[in-house]
Amino acid sequence: MFISRWLSGLLFPLCLVISLSAAAEVEPLTFSVVDYPPYLIVSDDGTSATGMDVEITQAAFSAVGIKADVNVLPWKRIVKLMELGSIPGTLSCSKRADRLPYMLFSDELSYVNRVAISRNDFDAGSINTIDDLSRFSVVTVDGWGMQKQLVKHNIVHQTTPDLEGAIKAIRYRDIDILYVAEFPALHYAKKFGVHQDLKVKYIGTEPKLPLHLCVSKKYPNSQEIVDKFNNGLHKIKSDGTYLEIQSKYL
Repeated sequence: MFISRWLSGLLFPLCLVISLSAAAEVEPLTFSVVDYPPYLIVSDDGTSATGMDVEITQAAFSAVGIKADVNVLPWKRIVKLMELGSIPGTLSCSKRADRLPYMLFSDELSYVNRVAISRNDFDAGSINTIDDLSRFSVVTVDGWGMQKQLVKHNIVHQTTPDLEGAIKAIRYRDIDILYVAEFPALHYAKKFGVHQDLKVKYIGTEPKLPLHLCVSKKYPNSQEIVDKFNNGLHKIKSDGTYLEIQSKYL
């Protein structure tokens, strides 16, 4: 009996030390994001972020026992840090050829519809393909996938550094079309109280664009991070958690 109690007294603090050591080694994965509502919604003070894809990502990692956090950084800095392998990665980014050398891409996290947005009094009825945009004055957000697409199709366009500027350009300047992701644009238009002044034109030739968890190839255990996320994503899609989160925002 004495030996048993002595061993218990010895093993308990030992187990506690091991447990605390293991917990200390498992730090959250912190992904860097930009403001991209409703997928990524940065707080007014710019210090934190929530949103549909933040919740989905955290739920997917939680399903496989991993804690995930987010912080807010400018997009160009995120890209540079991912190229260096200094951060795990980012959320809600599209798969493009220029990103393949330094990014790994998860299964589909969410998606966007690429649309032409105009003022209500503008006739956008003749826009059926992206090439039709070449007949109009067009604005988009610098560095986003839609801007790269306009470049690829040799469509002359203007850019703004963020979506706020793009919405103001289409509403208050002599610009015909804003080529952009639908949900983020409508979110901002509603935020600025101008959504009733604008209309959406769907472009039939443009399929939905998948968005992914994007992980830096140079970050430690990068492929394992993607594999575990995909496993967790499958779990929350199967048990209904994914749709439950999505329905809060769409």
